[in-house]
Parts: sequence; structure tokens; C-alpha cells
Amino acid sequence: MDTTGIGSLPFPDAARVWLDSRKDFLAKRTFCNYGVYVRTLGKFFGHTARLDTFTADDIRRYQHSRLEMVDGTSINKENSILQQLLKRTGRWAEIGHDYQPLPTSKESRGRALTDAERARLFAVASSRPSWNAAYLFAVISVNTTAGLSELLTLRLKDVDLANRVIRIQPEGAKNSHRLRVIPLNDEGLAALTKTMSRAVALGSAKPDHYVFPFPVRHGVFDPGRHQQSFYKAWEGITAEANLHGFRMYDLRHTAITKLLENPEVSEETAETIAGHVSHRMKKRYSHVRIEVLRAAVHGMSNAIAAPIELQNPDVRAMLDMGLSAETVAAKVATSACRFDTSLDALRQLKSAGVPEIAIRAMVKGGAR
Repeated sequence: MDTTGIGSLPFPDAARVWLDSRKDFLAKRTFCNYGVYVRTLGKFFGHTARLDTFTADDIRRYQHSRLEMVDGTSINKENSILQQLLKRTGRWAEIGHDYQPLPTSKESRGRALTDAERARLFAVASSRPSWNAAYLFAVISVNTTAGLSELLTLRLKDVDLANRVIRIQPEGAKNSHRLRVIPLNDEGLAALTKTMSRAVALGSAKPDHYVFPFPVRHGVFDPGRHQQSFYKAWEGITAEANLHGFRMYDLRHTAITKLLENPEVSEETAETIAGHVSHRMKKRYSHVRIEVLRAAVHGMSNAIAAPIELQNPDVRAMLDMGLSAETVAAKVATSACRFDTSLDALRQLKSAGVPEIAIRAMVKGGAR
């Protein structure tokens, strides 16, 4: 596709032409991601901006504005598309030296919702019909660990409501480790049931049709394509819920956090459900499951109880039970003992009628 002259086009038009020229050279998932970045950039710069007149100050203005909503890593990805656009027009050679990418944290960028934040988010998301698709997506994601691309590319054939599972396929999976079958809990099942009904109502009828069909225009959907994002709805939801900067991908992070916080869920189980759990997240929640490991190790022990030591009253009690003197002597000979064999004690035993054989055994036992 000829992109000559895109530098003089309104920014959204130039970006769209450039993106179409890249379609044959990008993986389907990458092309979809680029589409999201292009629309985000286009909404900010609008139709008055031209690539031919772009400056580094324009980029800094974009960075400053976007930092109120997302982190530096996300903005740098968006700006990488802007760089490619400017390189296509030759403008980057003039301003590239004055560009600084935003710093990114080495810590995990994921943010997990608290229970209160989760309740507030869903209350807001369910309050407007125009946010319904984003709301259903959020409920499914936070109950399954499925990420944005994994759910957007979900087809009718990938959902089995009867057996309460969804199947993540290569189209949406980030890598082979993310191909998996995820069971549905009650909340996830209820949301997916509503999502499937919505999909059918919007025209999805064949197994290969998408669960979130593509909105062509108001009231018209193409079930053969999937929705690209929930950008506008999500921006409104998070703003009203006072959760600025909370990404849709953080719903997956919240779900994984819930799994790892539960000491009854092993890391292997969490990874089977999520497809991948970073080493950093596993390490963060290792203290939760160390108590489970401690209890398991404790259960391996078979502590030997301290033996009960026979004392003088025990001998007299056994004789009173009717045991023979020989039996009592044998018991004394094979047991731990703590007898009082002083002269006064022996005199009392003799006066009480304790047989000589038992007394001799007590003397021997007390000497052990």
C-alpha cells in the first residue's frame, strides 16, 4: 500500500493508512494491539495534528496527559507506534534525538483490586447499558484469569456452559503456555451465560463466531470479527469508580492474586488455571503457603509419648484388682518405674500385704 503523503493527512487518517500497510507483515494479535494504540493516539492528537509538523514537545505533552491514566510502560508502547509513523515520513530523523521514553518500574506493574474496590468497580460498570459488554468482560476475567486478548478472541465453540469451562485458543493466547481449559465458578458462569445470550442477540450463531462480536456501527455487529477493545467504556468506568489507571489486564492480575493468596491452592494449580504465573508473584505470596508447608511437615512426625512411670500406689492398685503377685512383678520388671524404696516405704508395703516377689521387683525397678 502506498503511504506517500501521509505526513500531510490528519493524524487519525495517516495512522489508519499506515496501519493498513503493516497488516500483511504482523501477526494477527500484534495487528490488533497496534490498532488499539493507533486509536488511542488518534483520540489525543485529533484531526488537526499532522505528522510533518510533529515535535518532541507534542510527544511530551502526550506522555504527561497519559500518565494520569496508565503507566510508563504502556505509554512507551504507544509511542513506539508514533515513532514508526514518524519514521515513515522522515520526521523522526529530525526530532528523535529530543525524545525520552518514560522510566518504567522494575517491580510488577500489575495491580490487584481489594474486595471493596472490586465491589465498587462492578457496581459502577453495571450501572449503564452502554457499559454492559465491558462489565461482563470484567466479571469473566476476574473469575477466570483470562486476559484481554484471550477473551476478545473467544468463539462460541470455545465456551461449554454445560460443563462449565472455557478453552483459550492460540488466536488469543500470548504463548503456548497460555493454551488451557479454565473451569467456571458460579459468578463466571453467570456472566458468560449473559455474554453468550448477548452474542446470539447480536448475530453470533455459528461455532466460529465471536462471543464479543465487532461493533460496525450503532446497533450493527459483525460476528465474524471480534471487538478490539473496551477503551472508551473502561475509561469511563474507572474514572467514575475512582480507579484511575486500573487496566483491564489488571483483572487477570487480581484473579491470580486471589489464587495465590489462598493457602489451599498450590502454585501448580494456580499456574494450570492462569497459564503462567511470574516468579515475582509466586515469591510475593510464598509466605502465605509456608504455613501450609509447615503444617504438612508437622503431620509427618509421629512423636513418641513419654512413658508413664509406675509408682508405689500403682503396685497396690494392681494387687487390689486381683492380679497375681507374679503378674504384678512382671509388669514392674518391664515398665518405667519411679518407686520409693526407702525403709519406711518398704515397711508400709509389707504392712499392706504386698507379696515379697512384688516388693523385690520394685526394689530392682527403682534401681534401674
